[in-house]
Amino acid sequence: MKSLYEALGTTPNKIDERWRAADVTSCLEFEFEGSSWFAVKAFGVYSLFDDKGTRRFWGQRLVKDWGPQLARFFDFKLEMVDKDGETIVPPPAYLVAPFYVDQDGGWKDPWKSFTDFYLPESISTLAEYHSGIKPDGYYAAKAELTKEKIALSNLDTAVETLRQAVAQIQEIEGLTPTYDLQEFASECDDLVAESERLLSVQARRRRIIADLHEEGHLLRREADLIAQTLKEMRGEFELASSLPREVECPTCGHEYQNSFADRFALIADEGVLSKALTDARSKFERVSEKERTERGKLGEVSDSLARIEKILEVQKRSLSLNDVLLSAGKTEAARILRVSLNEKIVEADGSRNRVESFRSSMNEYTDAKRTADIRKSYRTRLSAFSQELDVYLDDPEKQSIYSVKAARGSEGPRALLAYYYAFLHTKMEFTNNVRFPVVIDSPNQQGQDKVHLPQMMKFIFDHLPDDAQTIVATEDATGLDLNGVAIATYGEAKRQVLREKEFEAVKAFFDPYFRKILAME
Repeated sequence: MKSLYEALGTTPNKIDERWRAADVTSCLEFEFEGSSWFAVKAFGVYSLFDDKGTRRFWGQRLVKDWGPQLARFFDFKLEMVDKDGETIVPPPAYLVAPFYVDQDGGWKDPWKSFTDFYLPESISTLAEYHSGIKPDGYYAAKAELTKEKIALSNLDTAVETLRQAVAQIQEIEGLTPTYDLQEFASECDDLVAESERLLSVQARRRRIIADLHEEGHLLRREADLIAQTLKEMRGEFELASSLPREVECPTCGHEYQNSFADRFALIADEGVLSKALTDARSKFERVSEKERTERGKLGEVSDSLARIEKILEVQKRSLSLNDVLLSAGKTEAARILRVSLNEKIVEADGSRNRVESFRSSMNEYTDAKRTADIRKSYRTRLSAFSQELDVYLDDPEKQSIYSVKAARGSEGPRALLAYYYAFLHTKMEFTNNVRFPVVIDSPNQQGQDKVHLPQMMKFIFDHLPDDAQTIVATEDATGLDLNGVAIATYGEAKRQVLREKEFEAVKAFFDPYFRKILAME
């Protein structure tokens, strides 16, 4: 069971030392997009062969070579950042994570069936990616955004360098105008065009600042209102605390209870309002910071506009032949630099538009309504599956999509089974990426009794997500109603899975692969 996905480059939670020392070779035959493929793990190398025996690609390192190639093969677009800040394709365990439950890790906590989850924030990333909260499209756009931001940074640097060069040439003779009339006209046109572009940017920045200012104003009003409500509520609590347990109405004479419960209710309401006040003030600070940033950008645009206007206001003076000769070199150099500068500005604008486009694509995939729909679908299934498996959940409507909270003992594995299936069904509904077979190793954990073990086995096959191929390992299937399920028996001797009588046939099967791997074909 551990070898199935290990052939694709995963590391199961726990591997017996005798098995590891044997350096077992494995071959996983699978069907994908209508063709048969063979993943072979041998001699410390991972290889993928097609049904004609041709080796399509291979690699030794899971992160550097084999993992990225396997990700392209399965169109797996998840990218993560390692501890050094580098963007990488995570190892194959991240690809098949929801589909495997390891008996040594998967029945204790979710996302613990493999030991390869070493990257920062692995659990949250796995849950968000495989559930569809942040699907392939999000990470594809994110990858393009990262590349485009690097390109834009280089272009901005080039633009700034060229602008400084043009400015230095102009400063050689002060603000002396260009002496070639055609070149002067071209320079003026360029300056006007740049001025118009900056005016458009200025208007956009002002709209953003106005929106942020209005949002900040509303948040400040909200915080003030909550603070005033808190003040009034604290006054009510102090008044209630100062009164006796029974209070007589001065108008009708009726007595009212001044109970502890009512006062505790006021305290609870005060806690809710205090958190709301903290949240409102935090939002206000974030919006204010954004507004300050945008005002800084607006200032930069205004400075650029002022420089252009100053240049355009320079009056042409009478020129001597000596002036023309002296300025000829400067004029030609400035013309060449301006042509290059204009080209870089156009490229930078195009890159900037692409950056915004990729950001918009990422935002579309993280739409709040879509995320809420995914979480609601997951929690609905988790609640239904938990009830069917005789599992009690505290507050099902608040269960996290990253894990499940359940009681200890034999109820724990059943809660995890409900979680795995609720998550898989959610994945099938909201994502379109590749589906793998569901591999469940030894569900009889924590001493399941004669009622709950058959219940778990029946649940596994009755609720197959999208009719996925499902492989289950169990020590004993006696007494289990498994009609329609193919049963295969392995192991002829203690601590021995392989059959000695099949050695020659298996060796003949592996030999062609061995020859190509050793020959590095």
